[in-house]
Amino acid sequence: MSTIKDFRRDTPPMTAQAESTARARLLAAAREHEPHREPRRGPRLGRRLVLAGALAVAIGAGVVVANDHPSVVPVASVRELGERAAQAAYDDRGQVPNPGQWLYIKQLQAPRSADGGYGVDLSRREVREEWNSVDGLQTASLFPNGKLLVQGNHPGLSADELARQPVTPEGLLAKIRQKLADMHITWTETDSPPSMDERLFQAVYQIMGTQALPPEVRAALFRGLATIPGVTVNQDAVDADGRHGVAFSYTGGWTRYDLILDPVDFRFLGTYGVTVQDRMTDYTDGPNYVIKASTPLTLTALLEAKVVDDPGQK
Repeated sequence: MSTIKDFRRDTPPMTAQAESTARARLLAAAREHEPHREPRRGPRLGRRLVLAGALAVAIGAGVVVANDHPSVVPVASVRELGERAAQAAYDDRGQVPNPGQWLYIKQLQAPRSADGGYGVDLSRREVREEWNSVDGLQTASLFPNGKLLVQGNHPGLSADELARQPVTPEGLLAKIRQKLADMHITWTETDSPPSMDERLFQAVYQIMGTQALPPEVRAALFRGLATIPGVTVNQDAVDADGRHGVAFSYTGGWTRYDLILDPVDFRFLGTYGVTVQDRMTDYTDGPNYVIKASTPLTLTALLEAKVVDDPGQK
């Protein structure tokens, strides 16, 4: 299997939508012209994989069990959501990754708009597969012809870095915030830069959905999410597979993103993003146009996640 490598760790996407758009354009270009590291086996990390999609038993964390069927006790606030999700994160029964391994993720998603416009088509679904290195620095996707595109992952923090003691919500958010500040992104004159709080939420949003994290790190990130100014709880969010969940939600300057969790066991279900106001594009390589409010930007549902030795392996 041939591999195309493109290491751009110092210039990650400015936002989750910018990343999605850039990858979509690259893959689209590849489809037009042709019919998204070497693994090392090392000592075990001494921790079990806790992907957002791993099952977590939440007894004592807001679940009522009656006749062997759990029912949902709605969360009262985003702080309560963070605490319940954090408690559930500690019930970890996943795999143990080794350095050099990759996390295979299979998800259902709404594809890019068929007319080539901005956003996604909510009437259609497609399966997407990607591989993320255990060190958190690289992500890989397959082209239709079987070639791999390997590029830098955002925000470029490894699980080991995040797991350095002491692990606290405040400490983890400070590490991520500093990483974002060190990127020195240059914004165009017409593009209003997102606030640090918005960038912080999107970075956590990315880490939680794509990395293998120790339970204490995931728990601290859940608690940390609830402390970011502007983060709220969406009591009924729906993923790409039609599953209803509860979500951490952040509305920025012109977009809203939801990190959707199962309302019973708080496993990761998927993501949703939508514009909340009109915005003019700022392309240098094409004509600009108005992106209307309520344009869906992303809709996903996690189907499978497991540790593998190589990108491209399932």
